[in-house]
Amino acid sequence: MSKPITSIPSANILLSSLRSVGYTPETAIADIVDNSLSANASAITIEFNWQEQVIIISDNGDGMSEQELLKSMNIGSSDPLNSRSIHDLGRFGMGMKTASFSLGKKLTVLAKTSGIINNASWDLDYVRKEDKWQILVEERSSLSIQQLSNRISEYDNGTVVCISNIDKVISSNSANEKKKFYKMIDNVKNHLSLVFHRFMESGKMSIIVNRTPLTPWNPFIPDNKARQELEPEEVNENGHKVVIRPYVLPHKTKFANDDEVRAAGGYKGWLHHQGFYVYRNKRLIIYGTWFGLFKKEMSFNLARIQLDIYSDSDFDWQIDIKKSKAVPPAYTDDIIRIAAEKATKQSVKVYNSRGTYSDRKGNAHAPQLSYVWEQRKDSRGSYSFFLNKKHTLLNKLKITLSAEQKELLNAYLNLVEKCSPMELSGVNDMSVSKGVLPENEYNELAYQAKRLISTLTINGSSKEETGSLLQQLPDYSALMDDFDNIYMEACNGTK
Repeated sequence: MSKPITSIPSANILLSSLRSVGYTPETAIADIVDNSLSANASAITIEFNWQEQVIIISDNGDGMSEQELLKSMNIGSSDPLNSRSIHDLGRFGMGMKTASFSLGKKLTVLAKTSGIINNASWDLDYVRKEDKWQILVEERSSLSIQQLSNRISEYDNGTVVCISNIDKVISSNSANEKKKFYKMIDNVKNHLSLVFHRFMESGKMSIIVNRTPLTPWNPFIPDNKARQELEPEEVNENGHKVVIRPYVLPHKTKFANDDEVRAAGGYKGWLHHQGFYVYRNKRLIIYGTWFGLFKKEMSFNLARIQLDIYSDSDFDWQIDIKKSKAVPPAYTDDIIRIAAEKATKQSVKVYNSRGTYSDRKGNAHAPQLSYVWEQRKDSRGSYSFFLNKKHTLLNKLKITLSAEQKELLNAYLNLVEKCSPMELSGVNDMSVSKGVLPENEYNELAYQAKRLISTLTINGSSKEETGSLLQQLPDYSALMDDFDNIYMEACNGTK
Protein backbone atom coordinates (compact mmCIF):
# COMPACT_ATOMS: atom_id res chain seq x y z
CA MET A 1 0.00 0.00 0.00
CA SER A 2 1.29 3.45 -0.89
CA LYS A 3 2.06 5.89 1.87
CA PRO A 4 1.06 9.52 1.12
CA ILE A 5 3.67 12.12 2.04
CA THR A 6 2.83 15.80 2.02
CA SER A 7 5.13 17.81 -0.26
CA ILE A 8 4.81 21.57 -0.04
CA PRO A 9 6.79 23.53 -2.62
CA SER A 10 9.02 26.41 -1.57
CA ALA A 11 6.99 29.63 -1.73
CA ASN A 12 10.05 31.59 -2.78
CA ILE A 13 11.10 29.23 -5.58
CA LEU A 14 7.60 28.64 -6.99
CA LEU A 15 6.53 32.29 -6.99
CA SER A 16 9.86 33.32 -8.50
CA SER A 17 9.39 30.69 -11.21
CA LEU A 18 5.92 32.01 -12.02
CA ARG A 19 7.57 35.25 -13.08
CA SER A 20 8.87 33.48 -16.18
CA VAL A 21 5.63 31.98 -17.52
CA GLY A 22 6.13 33.93 -20.75
CA TYR A 23 3.91 37.00 -20.54
CA THR A 24 4.69 40.16 -22.47
CA PRO A 25 3.58 43.45 -20.87
CA GLU A 26 0.68 43.54 -23.35
CA THR A 27 -0.59 40.03 -22.60
CA ALA A 28 -0.11 40.56 -18.86
CA ILE A 29 -2.23 43.71 -18.77
CA ALA A 30 -4.85 42.06 -20.99
CA ASP A 31 -5.07 39.13 -18.57
CA ILE A 32 -5.73 41.49 -15.67
CA VAL A 33 -8.38 43.33 -17.70
CA ASP A 34 -10.09 39.95 -18.15
CA ASN A 35 -10.78 39.90 -14.42
CA SER A 36 -12.44 43.30 -14.64
CA LEU A 37 -14.70 42.15 -17.45
CA SER A 38 -15.59 38.94 -15.59
CA ALA A 39 -16.60 41.17 -12.66
CA ASN A 40 -19.02 43.08 -14.94
CA ALA A 41 -16.94 46.26 -15.06
CA SER A 42 -18.02 48.91 -17.56
CA ALA A 43 -15.15 51.35 -16.88
CA ILE A 44 -11.50 50.28 -16.66
CA THR A 45 -8.69 52.73 -15.99
CA ILE A 46 -5.01 51.87 -16.41
CA GLU A 47 -2.15 54.04 -15.16
CA PHE A 48 1.53 53.64 -15.99
CA ASN A 49 3.69 55.80 -13.72
CA TRP A 50 7.38 56.12 -14.60
CA GLN A 51 8.17 58.32 -11.61
CA GLU A 52 6.74 55.94 -8.99
CA GLN A 53 7.40 52.82 -11.08
CA VAL A 54 3.92 51.39 -10.64
CA ILE A 55 1.10 50.11 -12.83
CA ILE A 56 -2.46 50.50 -11.52
CA ILE A 57 -5.61 48.97 -13.03
CA SER A 58 -8.92 50.02 -11.48
CA ASP A 59 -12.51 49.24 -12.42
CA ASN A 60 -16.14 49.67 -11.35
CA GLY A 61 -16.93 45.97 -11.34
CA ASP A 62 -18.64 43.89 -8.65
CA GLY A 63 -15.72 44.05 -6.21
CA MET A 64 -15.17 41.33 -3.58
CA SER A 65 -15.80 40.67 0.05
CA GLU A 66 -12.82 40.04 2.33
CA GLN A 67 -13.26 36.29 2.04
CA GLU A 68 -13.59 36.42 -1.75
CA LEU A 69 -10.52 38.65 -2.04
CA LEU A 70 -8.32 36.35 0.03
CA LYS A 71 -9.51 33.35 -1.97
CA SER A 72 -8.77 35.14 -5.26
CA MET A 73 -5.20 35.81 -4.06
CA ASN A 74 -4.54 32.08 -3.71
CA ILE A 75 -2.28 30.63 -6.39
CA GLY A 76 -4.73 28.57 -8.44
CA SER A 77 -7.89 29.99 -6.95
CA SER A 78 -10.28 28.16 -9.30
CA ASP A 79 -10.50 24.68 -10.79
CA PRO A 80 -10.00 24.76 -14.59
CA LEU A 81 -12.18 21.63 -14.83
CA ASN A 82 -15.23 23.41 -13.45
CA SER A 83 -17.82 24.66 -15.92
CA ARG A 84 -17.73 28.41 -16.32
CA SER A 85 -20.16 31.12 -17.34
CA ILE A 86 -20.11 31.94 -21.03
CA HIS A 87 -19.14 35.48 -20.00
CA ASP A 88 -16.23 34.37 -17.78
CA LEU A 89 -12.86 35.15 -19.34
CA GLY A 90 -10.80 33.37 -16.64
CA ARG A 91 -9.84 29.74 -16.36
CA PHE A 92 -7.02 28.74 -14.01
CA GLY A 93 -7.44 31.28 -11.22
CA MET A 94 -3.81 32.27 -11.75
CA GLY A 95 -3.96 35.01 -14.36
CA MET A 96 -3.95 38.06 -12.10
CA LYS A 97 -1.08 36.75 -9.98
CA THR A 98 1.18 35.38 -12.73
CA ALA A 99 0.51 38.39 -14.97
CA SER A 100 1.35 40.79 -12.15
CA PHE A 101 4.50 38.90 -11.11
CA SER A 102 5.73 39.07 -14.71
CA LEU A 103 5.75 42.87 -14.35
CA GLY A 104 6.73 43.60 -10.74
CA LYS A 105 7.60 42.20 -7.34
CA LYS A 106 4.59 43.38 -5.39
CA LEU A 107 0.89 42.90 -6.13
CA THR A 108 -1.65 44.78 -4.02
CA VAL A 109 -5.39 44.33 -4.60
CA LEU A 110 -8.15 46.49 -3.14
CA ALA A 111 -11.70 45.22 -3.44
CA LYS A 112 -14.70 47.37 -2.60
CA THR A 113 -18.20 46.06 -2.10
CA SER A 114 -21.14 47.97 -0.58
CA GLY A 115 -18.73 50.78 0.27
CA ILE A 116 -16.37 48.55 2.31
CA ILE A 117 -12.75 48.26 1.11
CA ASN A 118 -10.51 45.27 1.80
CA ASN A 119 -6.92 44.74 0.71
CA ALA A 120 -4.38 41.96 0.30
CA SER A 121 -0.84 41.80 -1.12
CA TRP A 122 1.77 39.42 -2.40
CA ASP A 123 5.26 40.84 -1.77
CA LEU A 124 7.95 38.72 -3.42
CA ASP A 125 10.71 40.37 -1.41
CA TYR A 126 8.90 39.32 1.78
CA VAL A 127 8.32 35.82 0.39
CA ARG A 128 12.01 35.52 -0.54
CA LYS A 129 13.01 36.50 2.98
CA GLU A 130 10.52 34.32 4.89
CA ASP A 131 9.88 31.59 2.29
CA LYS A 132 6.30 31.31 3.52
CA TRP A 133 2.94 31.24 1.76
CA GLN A 134 1.78 34.43 3.44
CA ILE A 135 -0.47 37.13 2.03
CA LEU A 136 -0.05 40.55 3.62
CA VAL A 137 -2.97 42.74 4.73
CA GLU A 138 -2.37 46.39 5.54
CA GLU A 139 -4.32 48.67 7.86
CA ARG A 140 -7.13 50.38 5.97
CA SER A 141 -5.94 53.69 7.38
CA SER A 142 -2.45 53.41 5.88
CA LEU A 143 -1.49 56.14 3.41
CA SER A 144 -0.83 53.75 0.52
CA ILE A 145 -4.23 52.05 0.92
CA GLN A 146 -5.98 55.41 1.19
CA GLN A 147 -4.31 56.63 -2.02
CA LEU A 148 -5.32 53.51 -3.92
CA SER A 149 -8.85 53.74 -2.52
CA ASN A 150 -9.24 57.13 -4.19
CA ARG A 151 -9.24 55.40 -7.57
CA ILE A 152 -12.67 53.87 -6.87
CA SER A 153 -14.05 56.45 -4.46
CA GLU A 154 -16.93 57.32 -6.81
CA TYR A 155 -18.09 53.68 -7.05
CA ASP A 156 -20.02 51.58 -4.53
CA ASN A 157 -18.16 48.52 -5.82
CA GLY A 158 -14.89 48.08 -7.65
CA THR A 159 -11.37 46.74 -7.67
CA VAL A 160 -7.85 48.21 -7.80
CA VAL A 161 -4.84 46.15 -8.87
CA CYS A 162 -1.53 47.84 -8.08
CA ILE A 163 1.74 46.36 -9.35
CA SER A 164 4.76 48.05 -7.79
CA ASN A 165 8.52 47.60 -7.91
CA ILE A 166 8.13 46.80 -11.64
CA ASP A 167 11.65 45.46 -12.12
CA LYS A 168 10.60 43.41 -15.17
CA VAL A 169 9.53 46.62 -16.93
CA ILE A 170 12.06 49.19 -15.68
CA SER A 171 15.63 48.03 -15.06
CA SER A 172 17.28 51.46 -14.75
CA ASN A 173 16.51 55.20 -14.80
CA SER A 174 18.33 55.84 -18.07
CA ALA A 175 16.88 57.87 -20.93
CA ASN A 176 16.79 54.77 -23.15
CA GLU A 177 14.90 52.83 -20.48
CA LYS A 178 12.37 55.65 -20.20
CA LYS A 179 11.90 55.68 -23.96
CA LYS A 180 11.40 51.91 -23.88
CA PHE A 181 8.83 52.32 -21.09
CA TYR A 182 6.68 54.71 -23.12
CA LYS A 183 7.01 52.55 -26.21
CA MET A 184 5.68 49.67 -24.09
CA ILE A 185 2.66 51.79 -23.17
CA ASP A 186 1.91 52.34 -26.87
CA ASN A 187 2.16 48.59 -27.48
CA VAL A 188 -0.26 47.93 -24.62
CA LYS A 189 -2.75 50.45 -26.02
CA ASN A 190 -2.64 48.89 -29.48
CA HIS A 191 -2.95 45.39 -28.06
CA LEU A 192 -5.94 46.20 -25.84
CA SER A 193 -7.67 48.10 -28.67
CA LEU A 194 -7.54 44.89 -30.71
CA VAL A 195 -8.04 42.19 -28.07
CA PHE A 196 -11.12 43.84 -26.51
CA HIS A 197 -12.49 45.65 -29.56
CA ARG A 198 -15.79 43.74 -29.54
CA PHE A 199 -16.48 44.74 -25.93
CA MET A 200 -15.68 48.39 -26.59
CA GLU A 201 -17.71 48.46 -29.82
CA SER A 202 -20.74 47.18 -27.96
CA GLY A 203 -20.63 50.28 -25.76
CA LYS A 204 -20.73 48.16 -22.60
CA MET A 205 -17.12 48.81 -21.64
CA SER A 206 -14.48 51.54 -21.93
CA ILE A 207 -10.75 51.45 -21.27
CA ILE A 208 -8.74 54.55 -20.40
CA VAL A 209 -4.93 54.40 -20.44
CA ASN A 210 -3.06 57.31 -18.85
CA ARG A 211 -6.16 59.50 -19.23
CA THR A 212 -6.59 58.64 -22.93
CA PRO A 213 -9.72 56.63 -23.90
CA LEU A 214 -8.88 53.75 -26.21
CA THR A 215 -10.50 53.47 -29.62
CA PRO A 216 -11.35 49.89 -30.61
CA TRP A 217 -9.59 48.55 -33.70
CA ASN A 218 -11.74 46.10 -35.63
CA PRO A 219 -9.46 44.04 -37.93
CA PHE A 220 -12.35 43.28 -40.30
CA ILE A 221 -12.89 46.95 -41.25
CA PRO A 222 -16.71 46.79 -41.15
CA ASP A 223 -17.17 50.46 -42.14
CA ASN A 224 -15.70 49.96 -45.60
CA LYS A 225 -18.53 48.96 -47.93
CA ALA A 226 -16.10 47.27 -50.34
CA ARG A 227 -15.27 44.59 -47.78
CA GLN A 228 -16.48 41.12 -48.75
CA GLU A 229 -18.03 38.74 -46.25
CA LEU A 230 -17.82 35.14 -47.43
CA GLU A 231 -20.23 32.40 -46.42
CA PRO A 232 -19.86 31.54 -42.70
CA GLU A 233 -19.16 28.00 -41.55
CA GLU A 234 -20.10 26.24 -38.32
CA VAL A 235 -19.21 22.99 -36.59
CA ASN A 236 -20.64 21.55 -33.38
CA GLU A 237 -18.71 18.70 -31.76
CA ASN A 238 -20.29 17.28 -28.59
CA GLY A 239 -21.87 20.62 -27.85
CA HIS A 240 -18.65 22.56 -28.47
CA LYS A 241 -19.54 25.18 -31.05
CA VAL A 242 -17.12 26.78 -33.51
CA VAL A 243 -18.24 29.57 -35.85
CA ILE A 244 -16.05 30.81 -38.71
CA ARG A 245 -16.70 34.04 -40.63
CA PRO A 246 -14.22 34.74 -43.45
CA TYR A 247 -13.71 38.30 -44.69
CA VAL A 248 -11.77 39.74 -47.61
CA LEU A 249 -10.74 43.35 -47.13
CA PRO A 250 -10.96 45.88 -49.95
CA HIS A 251 -8.24 46.65 -52.47
CA LYS A 252 -6.17 49.65 -51.40
CA THR A 253 -7.86 51.76 -54.08
CA LYS A 254 -11.13 51.36 -52.19
CA PHE A 255 -9.87 53.33 -49.19
CA ALA A 256 -10.28 57.08 -48.98
CA ASN A 257 -6.57 57.80 -48.47
CA ASP A 258 -3.21 56.33 -47.48
CA ASP A 259 -3.91 56.91 -43.79
CA GLU A 260 -6.94 54.61 -44.01
CA VAL A 261 -4.84 51.97 -45.76
CA ARG A 262 -2.21 52.09 -43.03
CA ALA A 263 -4.84 51.98 -40.29
CA ALA A 264 -6.50 48.94 -41.88
CA GLY A 265 -3.12 47.22 -41.98
CA GLY A 266 -2.97 47.22 -38.17
CA TYR A 267 -0.22 48.36 -35.86
CA LYS A 268 2.01 45.41 -36.82
CA GLY A 269 1.43 45.77 -40.55
CA TRP A 270 -0.61 44.03 -43.23
CA LEU A 271 1.50 40.86 -43.45
CA HIS A 272 1.33 40.19 -39.71
CA HIS A 273 -2.43 40.76 -39.48
CA GLN A 274 -3.57 38.34 -42.20
CA GLY A 275 -5.02 35.00 -41.15
CA PHE A 276 -7.27 33.65 -38.41
CA TYR A 277 -8.51 35.64 -35.41
CA VAL A 278 -9.57 33.26 -32.64
CA TYR A 279 -12.03 34.73 -30.12
CA ARG A 280 -12.96 33.07 -26.84
CA ASN A 281 -16.18 34.56 -25.47
CA LYS A 282 -15.57 37.54 -27.82
CA ARG A 283 -12.12 38.11 -26.31
CA LEU A 284 -9.30 37.79 -28.88
CA ILE A 285 -6.88 34.98 -28.01
CA ILE A 286 -4.60 34.66 -31.04
CA TYR A 287 -4.43 36.34 -34.43
CA GLY A 288 -2.32 36.61 -37.58
CA THR A 289 -1.85 32.86 -38.04
CA TRP A 290 -2.68 30.30 -40.72
CA PHE A 291 -2.19 27.39 -38.29
CA GLY A 292 0.52 25.96 -40.51
CA LEU A 293 -1.76 25.56 -43.54
CA PHE A 294 0.53 27.71 -45.68
CA LYS A 295 3.09 30.48 -45.49
CA LYS A 296 2.13 34.11 -45.37
CA GLU A 297 2.01 35.72 -48.81
CA MET A 298 1.59 39.37 -49.69
CA SER A 299 -1.42 38.44 -51.79
CA PHE A 300 -3.10 36.92 -48.71
CA ASN A 301 -3.00 40.26 -46.85
CA LEU A 302 -6.70 40.91 -47.43
CA ALA A 303 -7.83 37.60 -45.92
CA ARG A 304 -8.89 37.79 -42.26
CA ILE A 305 -11.06 35.10 -40.69
CA GLN A 306 -13.04 35.50 -37.47
CA LEU A 307 -13.26 32.27 -35.48
CA ASP A 308 -15.44 32.13 -32.38
CA ILE A 309 -15.14 29.54 -29.61
CA TYR A 310 -16.40 29.49 -26.03
CA SER A 311 -14.95 28.67 -22.61
CA ASP A 312 -16.34 25.12 -22.72
CA SER A 313 -13.84 24.42 -25.53
CA ASP A 314 -10.72 25.49 -23.62
CA PHE A 315 -9.24 22.01 -23.40
CA ASP A 316 -10.09 21.20 -27.01
CA TRP A 317 -8.19 24.32 -28.13
CA GLN A 318 -5.37 24.02 -25.55
CA ILE A 319 -5.89 27.55 -24.25
CA ASP A 320 -2.92 28.42 -22.02
CA ILE A 321 -2.70 30.47 -18.82
CA LYS A 322 -1.74 33.61 -20.72
CA LYS A 323 -4.69 33.21 -23.10
CA SER A 324 -2.35 33.94 -25.99
CA LYS A 325 -2.19 30.45 -27.53
CA ALA A 326 -4.74 28.24 -29.27
CA VAL A 327 -4.37 24.97 -31.19
CA PRO A 328 -7.30 23.86 -33.37
CA PRO A 329 -8.68 20.41 -32.45
CA ALA A 330 -8.80 17.71 -35.11
CA TYR A 331 -12.55 18.04 -35.63
CA THR A 332 -12.06 21.57 -37.00
CA ASP A 333 -9.38 20.65 -39.56
CA ASP A 334 -11.70 20.52 -42.57
CA ILE A 335 -13.71 23.62 -41.76
CA ILE A 336 -10.58 25.67 -41.07
CA ARG A 337 -8.84 24.52 -44.23
CA ILE A 338 -11.87 25.21 -46.44
CA ALA A 339 -12.37 28.68 -44.94
CA ALA A 340 -8.70 29.53 -45.38
CA GLU A 341 -8.64 28.34 -49.00
CA LYS A 342 -11.73 30.34 -49.90
CA ALA A 343 -10.53 33.51 -48.20
CA THR A 344 -6.99 33.40 -49.59
CA LYS A 345 -8.19 32.61 -53.10
CA GLN A 346 -10.49 35.64 -53.06
CA SER A 347 -7.76 37.75 -51.43
CA VAL A 348 -5.37 36.93 -54.28
CA LYS A 349 -8.03 37.93 -56.79
CA VAL A 350 -8.71 41.27 -55.12
CA TYR A 351 -5.06 41.95 -54.28
CA ASN A 352 -3.98 41.45 -57.89
CA SER A 353 -6.85 43.47 -59.34
CA ARG A 354 -5.47 46.33 -61.31
CA GLY A 355 -6.09 49.79 -59.94
CA THR A 356 -6.77 52.14 -62.85
CA TYR A 357 -5.23 55.52 -63.50
CA SER A 358 -7.72 58.11 -64.63
CA ASP A 359 -7.76 61.83 -65.10
CA ARG A 360 -10.15 64.11 -63.28
CA LYS A 361 -12.73 63.65 -65.98
CA GLY A 362 -12.85 59.94 -65.24
CA ASN A 363 -11.28 58.61 -68.46
CA ALA A 364 -12.04 54.88 -68.33
CA HIS A 365 -9.44 54.15 -71.05
CA ALA A 366 -6.50 55.77 -69.27
CA PRO A 367 -3.32 53.64 -68.94
CA GLN A 368 -3.00 51.46 -65.86
CA LEU A 369 0.16 53.15 -64.57
CA SER A 370 -0.19 51.70 -61.06
CA TYR A 371 0.02 48.11 -62.36
CA VAL A 372 3.81 47.77 -61.98
CA TRP A 373 3.98 44.43 -60.16
CA GLU A 374 1.95 41.26 -60.52
CA GLN A 375 1.93 38.08 -58.48
CA ARG A 376 1.80 34.61 -59.98
CA LYS A 377 1.46 31.11 -58.56
CA ASP A 378 3.89 28.40 -59.71
CA SER A 379 3.41 24.63 -59.97
CA ARG A 380 4.47 24.21 -56.34
CA GLY A 381 1.71 26.52 -55.13
CA SER A 382 4.09 29.35 -54.15
CA TYR A 383 3.62 32.98 -55.11
CA SER A 384 6.29 35.32 -56.47
CA PHE A 385 6.26 38.91 -57.64
CA PHE A 386 7.08 39.77 -61.26
CA LEU A 387 7.38 43.09 -63.03
CA ASN A 388 4.63 43.92 -65.48
CA LYS A 389 6.58 43.57 -68.73
CA LYS A 390 3.65 45.05 -70.68
CA HIS A 391 3.65 48.33 -68.79
CA THR A 392 3.04 51.35 -71.04
CA LEU A 393 6.23 53.18 -70.06
CA LEU A 394 8.40 50.07 -70.41
CA ASN A 395 7.07 49.37 -73.90
CA LYS A 396 7.73 52.96 -74.96
CA LEU A 397 11.30 52.68 -73.67
CA LYS A 398 11.96 49.40 -75.50
CA ILE A 399 10.96 50.94 -78.82
CA THR A 400 13.95 53.28 -78.56
CA LEU A 401 16.47 50.50 -77.79
CA SER A 402 18.60 48.27 -79.98
CA ALA A 403 18.41 44.48 -79.67
CA GLU A 404 21.57 44.44 -77.53
CA GLN A 405 20.24 47.18 -75.28
CA LYS A 406 16.92 45.38 -74.89
CA GLU A 407 18.74 42.22 -73.80
CA LEU A 408 20.71 44.23 -71.25
CA LEU A 409 17.51 45.86 -69.95
CA ASN A 410 15.78 42.48 -69.68
CA ALA A 411 18.72 41.11 -67.69
CA TYR A 412 18.52 44.04 -65.31
CA LEU A 413 14.73 43.66 -64.87
CA ASN A 414 15.28 39.97 -64.15
CA LEU A 415 17.74 40.94 -61.40
CA VAL A 416 15.24 43.44 -59.98
CA GLU A 417 12.68 40.65 -59.69
CA LYS A 418 15.06 38.10 -58.21
CA CYS A 419 16.73 40.60 -55.85
CA SER A 420 13.55 42.21 -54.54
CA PRO A 421 13.41 42.60 -50.72
CA MET A 422 10.57 40.08 -50.64
CA GLU A 423 12.66 37.37 -52.33
CA LEU A 424 15.89 38.02 -50.43
CA SER A 425 14.21 38.40 -47.02
CA GLY A 426 13.16 34.77 -46.93
CA VAL A 427 9.46 35.66 -46.44
CA ASN A 428 8.78 34.21 -49.87
CA ASP A 429 11.27 31.34 -49.64
CA MET A 430 11.65 29.73 -53.06
CA SER A 431 14.83 27.72 -52.34
CA VAL A 432 14.44 24.21 -53.75
CA SER A 433 16.67 21.31 -54.71
CA LYS A 434 17.07 20.03 -58.25
CA GLY A 435 15.14 16.83 -57.61
CA VAL A 436 12.06 18.68 -56.39
CA LEU A 437 11.48 20.63 -59.61
CA PRO A 438 9.62 19.11 -62.56
CA GLU A 439 11.93 18.68 -65.58
CA ASN A 440 10.18 21.32 -67.69
CA GLU A 441 10.36 23.86 -64.85
CA TYR A 442 14.04 23.09 -64.29
CA ASN A 443 14.80 23.52 -68.00
CA GLU A 444 12.97 26.87 -68.07
CA LEU A 445 14.94 28.05 -65.03
CA ALA A 446 18.21 26.95 -66.64
CA TYR A 447 17.30 28.80 -69.84
CA GLN A 448 16.64 32.01 -67.89
CA ALA A 449 19.94 31.60 -66.05
CA LYS A 450 21.86 31.12 -69.31
CA ARG A 451 20.40 34.31 -70.74
CA LEU A 452 21.35 36.21 -67.62
CA ILE A 453 24.87 34.71 -67.54
CA SER A 454 25.38 35.49 -71.21
CA THR A 455 24.43 39.14 -70.79
CA LEU A 456 26.56 39.54 -67.66
CA THR A 457 29.57 37.89 -69.35
CA ILE A 458 29.34 40.11 -72.43
CA ASN A 459 29.32 43.13 -70.14
CA GLY A 460 32.48 42.12 -68.28
CA SER A 461 31.33 40.01 -65.30
CA SER A 462 33.62 37.13 -64.29
CA LYS A 463 32.55 33.54 -63.66
CA GLU A 464 33.13 34.00 -59.92
CA GLU A 465 30.99 37.16 -59.82
CA THR A 466 28.19 35.51 -61.78
CA GLY A 467 28.25 32.34 -59.66
CA SER A 468 28.21 34.38 -56.42
CA LEU A 469 25.20 36.33 -57.68
CA LEU A 470 23.18 33.26 -58.66
CA GLN A 471 23.97 31.60 -55.35
CA GLN A 472 22.27 34.49 -53.51
CA LEU A 473 19.07 34.19 -55.52
CA PRO A 474 16.58 31.64 -54.06
CA ASP A 475 15.04 30.92 -57.49
CA TYR A 476 18.34 29.65 -58.88
CA SER A 477 19.36 27.55 -55.87
CA ALA A 478 18.34 24.36 -57.71
CA LEU A 479 20.86 25.11 -60.51
CA MET A 480 24.03 25.48 -58.47
CA ASP A 481 25.07 21.82 -58.72
CA ASP A 482 25.08 22.22 -62.52
CA PHE A 483 26.47 25.76 -62.53
CA ASP A 484 29.73 24.90 -64.35
CA ASN A 485 27.86 23.23 -67.23
CA ILE A 486 25.24 25.97 -67.42
CA TYR A 487 27.95 28.64 -67.41
CA MET A 488 29.91 26.90 -70.16
CA GLU A 489 26.81 26.50 -72.34
CA ALA A 490 25.89 30.15 -71.81
CA CYS A 491 29.38 31.34 -72.76
CA ASN A 492 29.59 29.07 -75.79
CA GLY A 493 26.30 30.51 -76.97
CA THR A 494 27.76 34.03 -76.91
CA LYS A 495 30.69 33.25 -79.19
